[in-house]
Amino acid sequence: MADITQTPAPQKDTAQTEIVGKKDNAAVPVPEKVKVCCFCERWESGGIESFLCNALCHMDLSGLEVDIVAAQMGDSIFTAPLTAHGIRFYELSGRQNSVLENHRLFWKLLAERQYDVVHLNIFHGLSLCYGFLARQAGIPVRIAHSHNSALRKSRARPLKLLVHYISRGLFSFSVTDLWACSGMAAKFLFSKKALVSKDFLFIPNGIDVERFQFNASVREKVREELGLRNKYVIGNIGRLCYQKNQEFLIEIFSELLRGRPESCLLLVGAGEAEPMLRKKAEDLGVAGASIFYGTSARVEQLMWAMDVFVMPSRFEGLPVTGIEAQASGLPCVFSDAVTQECRICGSTQFISLSEPAEVWAEKISHICGCGNREDAASAAQEAGFSIVDVALRIKKSYLRAEGYGRSEDFSDHSDLPGGAVSLQVCRERTGADLSQHGGHSGR
Repeated sequence: MADITQTPAPQKDTAQTEIVGKKDNAAVPVPEKVKVCCFCERWESGGIESFLCNALCHMDLSGLEVDIVAAQMGDSIFTAPLTAHGIRFYELSGRQNSVLENHRLFWKLLAERQYDVVHLNIFHGLSLCYGFLARQAGIPVRIAHSHNSALRKSRARPLKLLVHYISRGLFSFSVTDLWACSGMAAKFLFSKKALVSKDFLFIPNGIDVERFQFNASVREKVREELGLRNKYVIGNIGRLCYQKNQEFLIEIFSELLRGRPESCLLLVGAGEAEPMLRKKAEDLGVAGASIFYGTSARVEQLMWAMDVFVMPSRFEGLPVTGIEAQASGLPCVFSDAVTQECRICGSTQFISLSEPAEVWAEKISHICGCGNREDAASAAQEAGFSIVDVALRIKKSYLRAEGYGRSEDFSDHSDLPGGAVSLQVCRERTGADLSQHGGHSGR
């Protein structure tokens, strides 16, 4: 049988120690660190991993001992920075589809590590079963965090949806906290009864706002490096896959080139759809004007080099790259499958996927930005998308396991920089009735 694999990480002594009190010289016990398990099904270079890396690298980890646990570990640009912060990594079976074996190994890990908090970062109802195992193990804080609003297309999708709906009905009540990056994501992962009983907490996909502050001089250097001088650069950052729908983006770009021959398509990311996308670009005669950049740790610089950011996704939770693009001052065009909670800039446009490529190309060709690009980062800060604030709020929920405080709604954190981000704020921003997405109107 497979066993749990741990990647090397700095070792820290978490045993209880004693210090001498200044006044009475009495020995004062120092509490052990709160042990946190951040779980995801597969660890690679996607949105969930980006969120966890952002949050943990901007979190004051004093008082915490954090592990990343995944059924399957892949190559990721986020592993090294987290390891440098003392985060340990554990792989279960190494196969995402070995469900029973992964459950067995997860149960074994719970017994060995004695976690205080389990934070599930998931998008499928079956993964809620890990919350059930955590409850059976007596773990006091069990958080299920929904990061998406649908499942990708596949032959097995009908069966996966059946398992999803059955599992969310069985296991939604196994967790203590329901978190989601959007109303649609909450409605997808959690059962209606659970949402009525517990409500859900909106966790913005926060970003390092200062990192994405527009830099004009770096923009020119990157454009020179990539041969983009005097080009109208259409950008997209994300995994090359069915969900992100870059196939349609290439069709849009083909139409755009007819009216704006100086255009260039910059695709940043990697994934299983890359061979198909390269062939499509060749077939449509746009390969020479397209750059398949691959994955990158300098996405902010690549965004500064772009002129417009386009995301025609088939489904999303709340895309981190959408927030980053707006914070970098880019005019943005999103599909109507992207939640309106993603909107920061008033000029950001949402277009139906039922519209033809010609309509998208026309919008992209004439889109205007939201003013000075240098001002966009502060707008993201004011909208509540600063990862510093999000990380602080998450840590408060983690520390609840040792009685350091209670898990609070973002609307209760008016003392934090950037103000509060609550469902009411999102309702006012989008005009949507989020109670239809699982949030009560009183939030």
